[in-house]
Amino acid sequence: MNYAVTDPKMQHKVERWLRDGNNCYTFEDIMQGIKDGHFQTHLFGDTWVLTSIHDWPQRRSVHIDLVVGSMEESLEIEPQICEWARSVGADLITGGGRPGWDPIKSNFSGSWRLTGYTYAKDL
Repeated sequence: MNYAVTDPKMQHKVERWLRDGNNCYTFEDIMQGIKDGHFQTHLFGDTWVLTSIHDWPQRRSVHIDLVVGSMEESLEIEPQICEWARSVGADLITGGGRPGWDPIKSNFSGSWRLTGYTYAKDL
């Protein structure tokens, strides 16, 4: 298939992720964030990974904000994203996701660990 980020099928998958993520962004917001440099985009086959770089007082991290595509391709691209993160000076990589990711985290390179939960409440 190998569709582009702007392909309607990809947009549909991203819009589902946006709904599940409390509607903090629209697809257009993400495209603008990429253009502005707030987000970085990584394509691998039919899989799209969106990242953001964060500077903290003691370290620099890369956060995986979005993974849309196949689990197999996610496993394949993960070492490349870690290497890219090192190349921009990050020494930590984080990501959030559904509990369905937990059983397969050992399939990824290195030692991913659960560091907490995120709770949300609409006000």
